[in-house]
Amino acid sequence: MRRSAPLITCLFLLLLSPAFVLAWALSFGHASGNRVASGRGTFPRWQAFGIATEVPMRWVVVVDHERLAAVDRDGTLWILEATRAGLTVAARYGEIVSPDGPPAVVAIDDDAPGLALVGKDGRLVLWSDGALRSYDVGAALSRLSFPLPVRLPGQRWDDLLAVAADGAVVLIARLPSAPRIVSRVEARALPDARVTLADLDGDGLPEAVVLSDPTERFGHGLLGDRLEAASATVIGITPFGLTLRARYPLATAVLEDLVPVLAPISESGRPVVLAARSAPDAGAAVVALAWRDGALVPVAETARPGSDWVHVIGATNMGGDGTPEVVAVRVLPVGGVLTALRRKGNGLEVIAQAPGFASHSAGSRNEDQALLADLDGNGWPEVIVPRQSRVALAALELDAGRWVERWSVTLRGPIESNLGAADVDGDGLLDLVFADRHTLYVFFSVR
Repeated sequence: MRRSAPLITCLFLLLLSPAFVLAWALSFGHASGNRVASGRGTFPRWQAFGIATEVPMRWVVVVDHERLAAVDRDGTLWILEATRAGLTVAARYGEIVSPDGPPAVVAIDDDAPGLALVGKDGRLVLWSDGALRSYDVGAALSRLSFPLPVRLPGQRWDDLLAVAADGAVVLIARLPSAPRIVSRVEARALPDARVTLADLDGDGLPEAVVLSDPTERFGHGLLGDRLEAASATVIGITPFGLTLRARYPLATAVLEDLVPVLAPISESGRPVVLAARSAPDAGAAVVALAWRDGALVPVAETARPGSDWVHVIGATNMGGDGTPEVVAVRVLPVGGVLTALRRKGNGLEVIAQAPGFASHSAGSRNEDQALLADLDGNGWPEVIVPRQSRVALAALELDAGRWVERWSVTLRGPIESNLGAADVDGDGLLDLVFADRHTLYVFFSVR
């Protein structure tokens, strides 16, 4: 029998920008990479609006009340107003930003929301107050990644963590006046790595995690190129700058991922690092790395890997007993299998499976096309994930050890963008934002 329990979301708000709490500020929602939305919706009672797009929208985030930002395949930044009257274009900036890096919502001054992106030339691009500006911050940034906002104590605005073109992770400060790199760590990050944040060691301050040491020793090519990570790197963040805290290397396997998901996998535990570990002889497995005595160590993994690949979506209490489940899609030759995993000792055991789902398109760097949210409002999260055809979204809830479909929606074309779940119109209910190949949509919950 289910008992009342809140969704496990971000547990480390001390240094994070308020924008992370108020909206779907990143392509994966929150700085932890754990794609879990707070709040409730009323689905399948919804009111849907769409705006046709000649060029497909690759990324979309919720900037503020009734305002979205999107980047299309050509690198054009779109600012859109989203109300119960429909979607309208407020501004567009043609082909100036990298189409491979999502926009990130950032507080540039006094919590006024803006956007941080990377330009096609590797410069930092900031949008605020209706103006787009480009900055040389002292080094070129990777065009395949994006800046992550972080709030340091005593500041009225955000700083940014970013992957530089040379693989360093850099801290960019002074956003309201003259943005500049003030600290760097030679992380050897993947060029398309996404930095995520969580308090791994329990000291009240978040650590940054980035996948690092690019290698082609297992060039699967599912995530945009044949480079995979041979290590995971942990970086400390303080008002004095960045420090290299630890590196977890793999001898022969790789971390076949871009977004390390930082989330608890036990009822009272601290966040662990969840990622896909792949090896030619063993296939892919979900591995959980925890902070122990100043290092990352493996504490749990799936018992029988065997998949071609595995995509970790997130972890939260799906079943109602207070224990988080890890939700992933196992990619097999016959298609994707939606899977719920639960920790037991040093293993992650399968507790539910359902075939016929595809949370990622082979060759894409977009790992953010599925999320966990209570969009039907019954008190328990669903996983919202594309069907194998990728022309429909389905919402499935974990109930008594099996996946049960709660609602679905058929699209006009294949899913193109990330998914976002947030209160777009300020009525206190969760809404859903995404784009297929032809249209950008907002599905508003209806009371």
